[in-house]
Amino acid sequence: MDYLRGNLFDTEGQTRFEGLEIIIETRTAPGGGEEWSGYFEPPTASGLISGKVFRLVLEDGRARDIEIKAVEATGSGRARILF
Repeated sequence: MDYLRGNLFDTEGQTRFEGLEIIIETRTAPGGGEEWSGYFEPPTASGLISGKVFRLVLEDGRARDIEIKAVEATGSGRARILF
């Protein structure tokens, strides 16, 4: 798992969150592409619903559409967003 920073955009290209700390795992997909999975903890989970698609742009320039898999509560009162 890698620890990176990035920005989250909605499907219209509007910025939802900037400077997110993202825990991400990348692996080679069966077809040869790259698959991403991981999580982040935004300041609010408003509008982040399981099944919704967003654009994640990492600080190193990589970008990918991600689907929200789950929204979990953390002990700190924040939400953890799994993709």
